[in-house]
Amino acid sequence: MPTLIAIDPFNRIEGDLRIEIEVEDNTVHSAKSSGIMFRGFERIMSGRAPMDALVITPRICGICSGSHGVAAAKALAQAQGAEMPDNGFYMKNLILGIEVVMSHLSHFYLLFAPDLTNQRYKNLRGYDTVNQRFTAMSGSSVVLALRARQSALEIMGLVGGKWPNSLAIHPTGTTSTMNLSSLTRAIGILKEFQDFMEKRFLGCSLSEWLDIDSFDKLLNWQKNGAHSDSDLGLFLAMSLDAGLDRIGKGPNRFLSYGAYDLPDASTWLPSGYFDDRMHPFDQTLIKEHIGSSFFRDAVEARHPLDGVTTPLADKSGAYSWAKAPRYDGKTVEVGPLARMIIADDPLLTDMVRQMDSSVMTRMFARLREMCRITNEMSGWLEKINPAEPFYDIPSSRFTSNGIGLTEAARGSLGHWMKISSNLIENYQVVTPSAWNMSPRDENGQPGPVEQALAGVHVADANDPVEVNHIIRSFDPCMSCTVH
Repeated sequence: MPTLIAIDPFNRIEGDLRIEIEVEDNTVHSAKSSGIMFRGFERIMSGRAPMDALVITPRICGICSGSHGVAAAKALAQAQGAEMPDNGFYMKNLILGIEVVMSHLSHFYLLFAPDLTNQRYKNLRGYDTVNQRFTAMSGSSVVLALRARQSALEIMGLVGGKWPNSLAIHPTGTTSTMNLSSLTRAIGILKEFQDFMEKRFLGCSLSEWLDIDSFDKLLNWQKNGAHSDSDLGLFLAMSLDAGLDRIGKGPNRFLSYGAYDLPDASTWLPSGYFDDRMHPFDQTLIKEHIGSSFFRDAVEARHPLDGVTTPLADKSGAYSWAKAPRYDGKTVEVGPLARMIIADDPLLTDMVRQMDSSVMTRMFARLREMCRITNEMSGWLEKINPAEPFYDIPSSRFTSNGIGLTEAARGSLGHWMKISSNLIENYQVVTPSAWNMSPRDENGQPGPVEQALAGVHVADANDPVEVNHIIRSFDPCMSCTVH
């Protein structure tokens, strides 16, 4: 007979999550991911002036408020037919990029790495060093990482005015501006952050790390003393010894909306859908299912533009306040790994080819992206021209519905806004963790995390560190999920 284990609350994440697993013979047979609260932001938006979205939706989450602001601004820009000056593109990209980098850095050092200090791993190579560096809050690398994060926050202050919940994000750019002094200061702070990345995290330059284009080359890179003694080198060794490359396989279908819009109408990170091959992304193929969700609706699944958020707390068979987004009827994984696959990053493409999606590939994608964005931000700062406008004044009329798609730290984030008589008729948000932490749909199809947990061997049911690794590799934000 299977044993039911409930982890409630699941700690060291944003928001409230309940995980139920059925374990038999030390193997997880099935899992349920439950968002356990209702917040109602979509209902709050109904009937309001469209521009209110810039103030209200960033409050969905204190970690990715900038991402929500960017998504809302994109939806408003589409509804207004607004244009954006070049500076607006680079400022928004910096807000988004800094937020993602801070999130990835915090996730690695504060949320994921402390699990590697579990006594389960005391006999593995490098455990003493892992314990010294990654112990929660007091580890030597943790302390340095928190200082580096503070540097990134200073750049956010210069670019966005404040964080979280910046009021500078605008449909046509940012109302915050930069002069030569603030630009020079931001470039200097970014260099300090890069120094931490190169000296402590990587043990090499950003360019050397980003030049690694295969898993075999990564293993060879790790053999260098400076690299093996870095936090990333230590993590690589521990990941392999702990078997993190062998657990946490998701659906192996990946989705990215694309992000970091550029003045030439391209995006720095491309959009796409990947299963066994690459496909163009089509937002019309997104539908949200509610069969296992505490919501009332006469229709099994709806496109977000026509979405309904009517709570039904005593709904039979439901177990989560999260809806279940599906792409073309299928579960997909979103997040750094999806973005790196869609962007055809050679290292992550090769790693997934060799070991599928896993805890290890998910984490390396996050750390790879952190370095890629850090490297790119220097160019965005250098392209800002203080003498040129940072935003424009759009029309006060809203002539169409608006869709704002971007990539937050945890994955694909979309805002859908239906407007009638210059007021919001319907506002729907599909967050990254709604994709990854979704419950089953009407067809019984488990969400990505539920799927990734099934089949994992749990050595100690009283301390299921394997389950912790898998869930944390997705970095769930339940405050966003149950918005």
